Amino acid sequence: MRIMIKGGVWKNTEDEILKAAVMKYGKNQWARISSLLVRKSAKQCKGRWYEWLDPSIKKTEWTREEDEKLLHLAKLMPTQWRTIAPIIGRTPS
Repeated sequence: MRIMIKGGVWKNTEDEILKAAVMKYGKNQWARISSLLVRKSAKQCKGRWYEWLDPSIKKTEWTREEDEKLLHLAKLMPTQWRTIAPIIGRTPS
């Protein structure tokens, strides 16, 4: 019996399909969106969007102010990275 595992490296065409699908269906339709990408699961699509493709993600180096804010928030909310990340406009990972 062969087991099919979805995955592999994301191709540019898959990224473009994902972007278009998120614009069309929104950010709560991951199962529907993944049905357009044969090799990707809903979880993979959601992760790719929120970690790499979401236009609100800052991809520049951290500023001194961001560093200071991160250190301050980490003291207030240790291990609460999913809460802290959007406050400073970054992803949790």
